Amino acid sequence: MITSLAQLSVDWSSWSLPWSRFYLQGTACSILVAVTCGVLGCFVVLRRMALIGDALSHAILPGVVITYMVTGDTQPVPLLIGAMIAGLLASVLINLVSRHSRTKEDSSIGIVFTAMFAAGILLTGSLPRGTHFDLKCFLFGDALQVGTADLVTMAVISAIVLTLITALYHRLKLVSFDPLVAAAMGVSVGAMHYLLMGMLSATVVAGLKSTGVVLVVAMVITPASAAYQLTNRFAVMLWLSALFGAVSAAVGMSVAFVFNASTGPAMVLVATAIFAASMLLSPGHGVVFNRLRRWRLARHVRNEDVLKALYSLGPQPAATHLSALAAHLKMQPARIGRTLARLRREDLVTAVNATEIALTPAGTRHAEEMVRAHRLWETYLADHAGLPPDQVHDEAERLEHAHDLNERLDEVLGRPETDPHGSTIPR
Repeated sequence: MITSLAQLSVDWSSWSLPWSRFYLQGTACSILVAVTCGVLGCFVVLRRMALIGDALSHAILPGVVITYMVTGDTQPVPLLIGAMIAGLLASVLINLVSRHSRTKEDSSIGIVFTAMFAAGILLTGSLPRGTHFDLKCFLFGDALQVGTADLVTMAVISAIVLTLITALYHRLKLVSFDPLVAAAMGVSVGAMHYLLMGMLSATVVAGLKSTGVVLVVAMVITPASAAYQLTNRFAVMLWLSALFGAVSAAVGMSVAFVFNASTGPAMVLVATAIFAASMLLSPGHGVVFNRLRRWRLARHVRNEDVLKALYSLGPQPAATHLSALAAHLKMQPARIGRTLARLRREDLVTAVNATEIALTPAGTRHAEEMVRAHRLWETYLADHAGLPPDQVHDEAERLEHAHDLNERLDEVLGRPETDPHGSTIPR
């Protein structure tokens, strides 16, 4: 394996070749495909139609082959018409199978698109010998084969698709988020569905030479999924998805030239890297920030637990306060020591003298608030949840950190003076 990696052809000086005059058509066409697929992918992702996107990209093969057999030409416009007819036929067949059988929609999609793809493969095998139909290019794409006609066709399709989305933005958005409400408001859900499928089919076939039918699904799903990680606003998601698609295409072309690799897979890998980065680093939903929030919450809970324990135990000699707190909280002394150091920095704990540690006035107020929350929750669990008094302590330990609810909880309980154990509830 190491030997194979050592033999990998890398030419860093060729990163700018996609922007040279000779290859610019392929690069421009790939960017148009990626931007259009990214925008359409937002609707596909929100409607949970990723599988049907995959189905359409495969189901157009028989339409392309039949069109080629009839016309004997690989001009993009006839192939586009044939592919759109095949794509819409696939959508209708999926709908029919799911409606008139016990088969669920995902199974119907699998049945229809595999059947149509298999039919396309059989039709390809029946072409006369010597016929030039590059199935590998159709499946995996090759942006270097893009001609002027392909670029013009993709530009027209991209302009039409983006114009339709702009004009029908509110209807498409409503159908994507709540089709029942859309239907109640007079929006034709079926018409919007087939329009979306038609636009997706047209974009897929117009970008065949750039990414191919197998990899174009990634350009539909991956940039949109990356954008979905970063925002909760649909309009922002559309812009981010288009941007991620464009960057995936542009950088993917350079990566393909640097590593002397196929352009389609390179673009998909760049899009996947963008998604991985968004999955890890998204401020709202990313793995890293979620872990950071959980760590901060756990630290906050430890701080409050130590404050409450100090309040309950009272001032402790320096020689024994760590062991006393460790026994009370069932926590490692080293962790308690770090927590106490943090509480000192926050002016919640102070050393009374060289041998004793105690709460500051601010720390005492915070600890009393925690004790109050704990005893209010114990009272609530006993009076309203029906738990016996000997079982409310552990549950109250978990709930007491939501002490922002103290006033509301006190009001609901009728401002009790004692908890189920007879302990006074601080005011």
